[in-house]
Amino acid sequence: MKLAVLHAPLDLRLDEFPKPSIGPKDILVKVISAGICGTDLHFRHMGPRFPDKPMPLGHEFAGDIIAVGADVTGFAVGERVAYNSNNSPADMGRGGECGGFSHYVALRDVDQHPQSLCRIPDHVSYDHAALVEPISVGTHAVNRANPRPGESVTLFGAGPIGLGIIMTLVSRGLTDIVVFDLSPLRREMALKVGAKAAYDPRENPPKEVLSELRGTGPIWGIPHPKTDIYFEASGAPGLIADIAGFCNKNSRIITIAVHRQPLELDATKIMSKEISLIGSQGYPTEFPEVMAKLASGEINAETMISHRFPFTEFNQAFATADDASSAAKVVLQFSDTEQ
Repeated sequence: MKLAVLHAPLDLRLDEFPKPSIGPKDILVKVISAGICGTDLHFRHMGPRFPDKPMPLGHEFAGDIIAVGADVTGFAVGERVAYNSNNSPADMGRGGECGGFSHYVALRDVDQHPQSLCRIPDHVSYDHAALVEPISVGTHAVNRANPRPGESVTLFGAGPIGLGIIMTLVSRGLTDIVVFDLSPLRREMALKVGAKAAYDPRENPPKEVLSELRGTGPIWGIPHPKTDIYFEASGAPGLIADIAGFCNKNSRIITIAVHRQPLELDATKIMSKEISLIGSQGYPTEFPEVMAKLASGEINAETMISHRFPFTEFNQAFATADDASSAAKVVLQFSDTEQ
């Protein structure tokens, strides 16, 4: 079988491996669909976590259980499952034994870690189930923000995580959502999933746009645009400091993006405006909630997919996903004939 393995920065290959063997406490999953995550893209540029150890990639995947060990009681052959990376000890795609960009994945000691997998409802597709992970990251960010009915939201970055934030907010009845993103495609997708407005910040300075849309509140006689919650999902250098500079009193800033460089931040702004600066990482409890919302139709994962590729076109899929200006979520599909 083919397995995507990262050997060094920008050296990502489809290597040949035997189908994984399983023991009495393990299961074997046949991968049907997998999403390319921003983390995968970061690793591709940075290289493996351990420099001398090539690293299989992929952790957003869905498929069928095709074999179970003799001692397994919690799962059965034929069940459709999605991998819950944040609640699995397997470290899939981040230095562990297996990676989701392959035809088969072995999961060890599954009865000890049943939260590693989430069953897929019958009418949820594999493509959509593979995207529960990024949507769950967005849902956790919304949970961290704890929005109240009628509050206003500004989102920076309408990639897959940002789109998950918008969909979650809309499913909870929030409608005053303004988005800033450099990509026309991603701005268009933000509007489709429920944002009220979307702008290119290079042409429409956020402070001015928000002041015009929502009015201002004075701080020591100086007008500041009104917005209750800011989500920073872009990773743009210096943006958190910029938001802290222009936001109004009592604003909440939730940071989800990975920032590769240390940030200079005027702590006096945080203190004097009583800003809440909140970090959000992963999805400790949200995976089943999001799967249920896909099943109920409250969230439509199809709206965040910009491209689909067969696994045989893996390199083209990664190149497409790496271009934020022309892609949102890229899904890999694994055919039954490829082994």
